[in-house]
Amino acid sequence: MDLDALAVFLLIVAMAAVIQTVTGFAMGLIIVAVTTALGLLPILESAAIISILSMVNTILVLRSTPQRFDPKLFGWVVLGLIPSLILGFLLLDTFSAVLDTALKFVLGVMVVVAGVVMMLSPAPWKTRSSNGSALAVGFLGGFFGGIYSAAGAPIAFFLYRQPVAVRIIRLTLLAVFFVSTFSRALIGVYFDHFTEAVVLKTALALPVVIVVSVMLQPALARFSDHFVRRLVFLILQAVGFWLIIEPWISA
Repeated sequence: MDLDALAVFLLIVAMAAVIQTVTGFAMGLIIVAVTTALGLLPILESAAIISILSMVNTILVLRSTPQRFDPKLFGWVVLGLIPSLILGFLLLDTFSAVLDTALKFVLGVMVVVAGVVMMLSPAPWKTRSSNGSALAVGFLGGFFGGIYSAAGAPIAFFLYRQPVAVRIIRLTLLAVFFVSTFSRALIGVYFDHFTEAVVLKTALALPVVIVVSVMLQPALARFSDHFVRRLVFLILQAVGFWLIIEPWISA
């Protein structure tokens, strides 16, 4: 990666860190979608880097925030997430070249549909979803977390529709993604995905994530519930359409 490509990569990381710090998700989605489309990194490398960057971001935000996340939502989502994360990782490790386009397209469609539903009915549901629903959403998110280190879209859509304060939703998302990224990083180490090139790029990107995460903390309380929910919708739409059209742009 030359200096120009490295600068673009770090800019993408900074943008993704800003969005994840504010909303609680989307770092993995943005980095893997944009870097792959621009030809900056292969999927295997970007997913390995994301697992570390996103984990550091979640640690910094959770440590600096006195509020608690929702333990019940967290527990059921994580219970579904772990087994499917392992399944998704093994699928990527074995069939990444063959299934890359198809998996991106399916993920893009899912993200766009989630965003459209949120636009049509952006208010939270009147009652909390069942434990089984949280388990199923965690399983779906974990599958894509294992493949792209980007479990955010289905889990964020599900949690942002719960009748829970946005600040608690954001912290719950971050707690879920800490478990997801930490688990994925451990699996990646076992399968030797952390090559010298991955470690170097991760080391260069980490200061960007740290600076963005720390600098944004004082401003987080200024974002209203309405603003955050609309921002989530816009992110879902932009990333979803990008994932759908990227294979044709790259062809």
